Amino acid sequence: MGHRLDNLRFDTTYYPVAAFSCAFFLYLFRYASPKMSSKFSSKYNLLSHEDQVDWNNRVNSTVHSVVVSCMCAYTMLSDNEITEEPIWWDSPLVRTSCAIVAGYMTSDVIIMAVHYQQMGEVFYVLHHGASIYAYYYVMTYGVLPYFANYRLVAEFSTPFVNQRWFLTQLGYEKSSAVFVSNGVAMALTFFLVRIAVMPSYWHRVYSVYNTPGFNRLGYIQLCLIIPCVILDVINIYWFYKICVGAYKICCMFFETENDSPNPNSTKFLPGSAIFNKTLSSFMPKRSLVPTVVNTKKID
Repeated sequence: MGHRLDNLRFDTTYYPVAAFSCAFFLYLFRYASPKMSSKFSSKYNLLSHEDQVDWNNRVNSTVHSVVVSCMCAYTMLSDNEITEEPIWWDSPLVRTSCAIVAGYMTSDVIIMAVHYQQMGEVFYVLHHGASIYAYYYVMTYGVLPYFANYRLVAEFSTPFVNQRWFLTQLGYEKSSAVFVSNGVAMALTFFLVRIAVMPSYWHRVYSVYNTPGFNRLGYIQLCLIIPCVILDVINIYWFYKICVGAYKICCMFFETENDSPNPNSTKFLPGSAIFNKTLSSFMPKRSLVPTVVNTKKID
């Protein structure tokens, strides 16, 4: 599926893929998503302009994450060469994935700039900037395919984050089976693909650090470390907010149950006014963290 690289060579072969990816997601956001959403969902036309912008952006995010996750999984199962040679193996599939990601995130930055009041977030800018910086070098030079593909595993959690927001907009009760099931899946996948994989990733980085192959990278060594540190810090922060929210909800729920004269009281169950008000009191209005009240898109 690829070949071993002998040296660094500037290669623009995959730039058209990135350009097409950027154009496709801009088109999907501006034309295709609004048209399809209004046709297949009566609730879409009832949303505010701000929520329609968020809806279309999440459609982009979901399509991107599904495509990239499938390519990532296929690479992990079929391309053993990148595991044996994690630095200097040219994998066309990995470079294509990185080009798609770079194009998508460029389009997302453009959309965010145009709709900054609705979508502007500092962590969001840092996340995209670090990702584009790292994937640019993989797309252009073909190096570090194993590490690039490993980081793309994080996309597996994105559809569940977006789906939680869609379910809220579609009027699903937060105590419904589909809502709770998606919430559990979201929390589990977020932990497994963004948090639990960190030790394995950094152990592999440590195993190649200061080897001849690593030293030949020159300044490209930085994209193996700096962007990943930034992304991991952001993911830890997001997961910390998830844990804080879950802990407070559990504590308040049990306190309410203990203080209530009616053991079957449901005044603090998901979907109740007290439940939502409590969550709103400690979560920002438009958070990047995937919470019950508001799930900002995470890529």
